[in-house]
Amino acid sequence: MKEHAYWDNRVAFVLAAIGSAIGLGNIWRFPYICYKFGGGAFLFAYLIVLIIVGIPLLLLEFSIGYKLKGSAPFSLGRIHYRVKGFEDDKELVERRGSFEWVGWFAILVGFGITTYYSVIMGWSADYLVYSFNTAWGNAPKEFFFNRVLGLTDSIFHLGGIRWPILLGLAVSWVWIVLSIWKGAKT
Repeated sequence: MKEHAYWDNRVAFVLAAIGSAIGLGNIWRFPYICYKFGGGAFLFAYLIVLIIVGIPLLLLEFSIGYKLKGSAPFSLGRIHYRVKGFEDDKELVERRGSFEWVGWFAILVGFGITTYYSVIMGWSADYLVYSFNTAWGNAPKEFFFNRVLGLTDSIFHLGGIRWPILLGLAVSWVWIVLSIWKGAKT
């Protein structure tokens, strides 16, 4: 039987879980969203929903994975049979259940988020290079849309490959691959 990977310590696990749950989107957009929708009132509603919905769902996902000792598709596929009371029937437990697609959907969503954030990481890497001489000057918006992205006047004029963005994106993906190459390590 294959040995399962475990976290080295609880602090690393908790920090990884918090980072996964909060994400870059909350850090990046949260101040703007909070300001736009009422400041403290929005923050209060956000915290209530986080406590009532977000944290319990996160704990449920972790508990299912821990109890069934498998990936999201494998574990959610086995839930179907456990709910129906067939957990003792080895043949049924080994088959995939009707909830397996939910696990695959979660993996697909995670891949989509990683793809989206890797583009932002690529832009950030480019801006790190541009920041050494403040290439944007007094017009950062025009610099971003015209020079960095190279937007054209029409959707039918695609423009060329933006090599700095491609390089930043490649660096981001190399960083991601190296981060997960040997599994979760602290």
